[in-house]
Amino acid sequence: LVSLATRIEFRSLFGIAGRKRMMETDGLRDVDLVCVFTEKLLSRSISLKEFVQLLGPRLTSTDAEEREKADEVVVSVLCRLPNNFLEQREVELLLEFLLSRFDLPSMTAGAIVVGINQLVLSCSQLPTGCEKSIAQRIFIDGDVQQCSQKDRIALYEVLEYLIRERLEGLRSMGAEFVLGFVRSITGERDPRCLIIVFRLFCKVVQLFSMGPFIEDLFDVVACYYPIEFKPSSNDTSGITRELLVNACEECLLAHSSFAPFTYQLIAEKMGDSDLEEDVKLEICSFLVRACEAFPANALHQQLDDILAGLRMIALNPAANSSIMPQQILDAVKATIEKLSNGSERGSEAIDYICDEFLENSEPFVLQSEMGMSGRSLALLDLLTECHPKMSKTIIERVLLWLIMIVKGETVNSAANRDEVIDEGFRYLPRWCKLAVSTGNDSLLLFHQECLVEVTRMSGSKIGRYSLGEVFVSIRNENNSVKEFYDELLAQSFEDAANENVDLRNSCLSFIHSFALCNWNLFSKLLPSRIDPFRDDLKTIPILCAAVCSSESAQFVLQLLQPLLSTAKAWSAGNLQNVASMFTSNKSEQQMCQMLFYHIFDSLTLASDDTLLEHSSLLAECIQDIGLNFSARVHSDIIRFLADKIERRSILFLLVYLFVVQSENVDEMTDILGRLPDIGLESQKIVLIGAIFNKTDNVESKMKEFGVFYSKFSRASQLKYKGVICRQLLLIDKEQGWEIFESLLDEAERHPKDEALLSCALDEVVNLDSRWSDIVKCAYCSTVLARQRIFCQMLPVLLRRFSQLQKGDVSARSVYFRMLSPLLKLAEKIAVPLNHEYLKLSPMFCEALDANELSLTTVEMIVSGLEGLIKAALRDEIQADFIRKVLPKLQRFVTHGTSIRLILSALECLELMARRCDPLFLLSYFPDVVSSTVAASKSKKRKIRSKAASVRNLWELLTTK
Repeated sequence: LVSLATRIEFRSLFGIAGRKRMMETDGLRDVDLVCVFTEKLLSRSISLKEFVQLLGPRLTSTDAEEREKADEVVVSVLCRLPNNFLEQREVELLLEFLLSRFDLPSMTAGAIVVGINQLVLSCSQLPTGCEKSIAQRIFIDGDVQQCSQKDRIALYEVLEYLIRERLEGLRSMGAEFVLGFVRSITGERDPRCLIIVFRLFCKVVQLFSMGPFIEDLFDVVACYYPIEFKPSSNDTSGITRELLVNACEECLLAHSSFAPFTYQLIAEKMGDSDLEEDVKLEICSFLVRACEAFPANALHQQLDDILAGLRMIALNPAANSSIMPQQILDAVKATIEKLSNGSERGSEAIDYICDEFLENSEPFVLQSEMGMSGRSLALLDLLTECHPKMSKTIIERVLLWLIMIVKGETVNSAANRDEVIDEGFRYLPRWCKLAVSTGNDSLLLFHQECLVEVTRMSGSKIGRYSLGEVFVSIRNENNSVKEFYDELLAQSFEDAANENVDLRNSCLSFIHSFALCNWNLFSKLLPSRIDPFRDDLKTIPILCAAVCSSESAQFVLQLLQPLLSTAKAWSAGNLQNVASMFTSNKSEQQMCQMLFYHIFDSLTLASDDTLLEHSSLLAECIQDIGLNFSARVHSDIIRFLADKIERRSILFLLVYLFVVQSENVDEMTDILGRLPDIGLESQKIVLIGAIFNKTDNVESKMKEFGVFYSKFSRASQLKYKGVICRQLLLIDKEQGWEIFESLLDEAERHPKDEALLSCALDEVVNLDSRWSDIVKCAYCSTVLARQRIFCQMLPVLLRRFSQLQKGDVSARSVYFRMLSPLLKLAEKIAVPLNHEYLKLSPMFCEALDANELSLTTVEMIVSGLEGLIKAALRDEIQADFIRKVLPKLQRFVTHGTSIRLILSALECLELMARRCDPLFLLSYFPDVVSSTVAASKSKKRKIRSKAASVRNLWELLTTK
């Protein structure tokens, strides 16, 4: 084409017509030339050859700048042509022309590369065999790394296309292409290019014969590992360090020939003292991937170095945490599993690993003051799991070490004695249980006398109960052990009611295990120990924990039923123990059913007034119990309850949360029909909501329950709509949205019902109460129902709110009051919804500017604002939003009329100090500090304390 564009050929081929066309374009700017030539080419008034010849004088000009501009015109026109416009011969000529201009000292910045990219990726008539000339000129003879970042991406895209569509042609070039590829990517540093390079690398090593360049290929990527990259604050590429790390690791694992090099690289980086701990943990995770990808032989070759690296990371006294990071445990486990291939060499290697770690862990376990005991024992714990053959050796050694520790034999300083012994008792129960679970009971029996002795001396009650639980499981009943059990049983009546949750749980766990493993001994010891506490409510936790069989249930009920018949026994803690009794015996459905009947009869011996007073606690307990029953047993119990409810309707208050768990709509409808026409409206609404949630025919139920609706009070009618709306939204029924819209209509039409409508709309988004909890009530719901409801509701609310007039104070107040419960709904959504939250910020600004709002509404608005600020990321809180909100918050802090409002406003100020740009906040510093000073004079200690905390935080902003 260059020769065709010479002036001589131009004159000979075109003559007068050619000169005429040339004159037509004289004086036009290049931008206009592109448009003119594109139009002429598309209309076929000139051919491609004529177009290039018209530019001939400029393309062959001695002025480099003029040539570059001509190149840009050619490429710009080319990019405007349809994909199928050029014929194959024309594409071939253009490609030759552009390749001839590539990598020249005077190459037009970007234009030539764009042209090549356009021809290869977009032209449908790409010539056969052109891939060789492209690869030769650009990637073998050319210097890709001298191009700009944008051009390199374009060239990598060309190569990716050729590998995908013209693979055989590139393969025929043999090792020359592979070497050229290595040269073209060597030294690449831009993360945007590296993502493509890593992807290309994997394809090349998998699709091409690497020949003698295996190590060269590996090294060209290995130099980036581990990745050092932190995106700048204004980066918009979306490329993260995690993306680069994963892509780089894929390259290093891309071919089995890389195995020895990869393991060697891992070993080197593990031992690199310049790398931070978190990077080394990342390398441990990479080791797991390497073990999954490569054969065991390569691992054997580097085993010593890898073990040394793992030890260095795992048993590093300077480590940031006393807990063994999971990445290290995963790496050790993966290494052992890879070596466990059944061969003698693999078994020997695993024995070697265990011996190495056992030997190296001993000083770290025994010298507790170093703070490495937990990490070391976690590692040895893993080894017993991964290599059962070594479990006895490891457990035996560890038990000896721990006995030495709890005896105080390893203490270097008297001041640390108690702390060291307590730490030993923290680990001892776990290793005793490990001995039992691995079939090494004999080790415990051998040390039992010693263990009982040191346990009795221990100040750790939790340790005593935990060891007692282990001992009862091995069923050794010598006198000293029986005495130990008796001592624990006697102590348990006090500890079962202790405020320390861990101690309480440990105590009750021992009681249950003791009763389960040795009921005969337990039933002999219990009477003498319980006699001093007979009729004492503190025995309830012990009695509930002791139930483990039908025999034990019959024994316990004689003592438990009289206690539960009095309201004094119905504390939250005692009722939780009653529910736990069913959870512990869930596998024994028949026994649990019998137990329920007896317990229910005991609870309902009280008067109606007493039951009414405690109905909420009792209903929650019975609901928790219901979760443990199979569908069949649950139905049997509902039939049992139906007759009782019909004779004594007050009992419905106790069991309505149990009834809504039913899978059978007819059962629930039957219960509803047995209730009196008047009263129990809230509970009836919850039951009707459950029926709507589980029915197959929503429309028929709408008509059926219209009778109930008509008899309800106005407040209950609105609550009914809110509950039914929520239940239908859970299963994604269109009727739910219709009801929601109708409630919003009511807010506009009935301003006097503002408070009632707010409660009804609160019900719509309430999924966290006992009567709306999806799990506890066994409601049906779609996957990710909470997230779906929030995301679908938000645009509806914003649309309807935007249609309200400023004067619709009551209606706007209803929307404002819904902000807080709406954000509460979103709190438990696992997926970040920051962008969705921020759509509410204009509404919050209007809410804070609104006048004539009730105190309750303002409190709910500020409470919702807490949730909004908490959910937003640092750079998502806009300056304009802060400018509008901060003065209002200061006013609430200074002049707020309720404790809740002042505390919420202070919380918002604290969140802003933590999440917003300090430089922007500094201008508000004097006013905020002034408001906190005013709040610090409050009579309420909570407000004074919070104000001091907020003031300190804001004052720190001046130091940043």
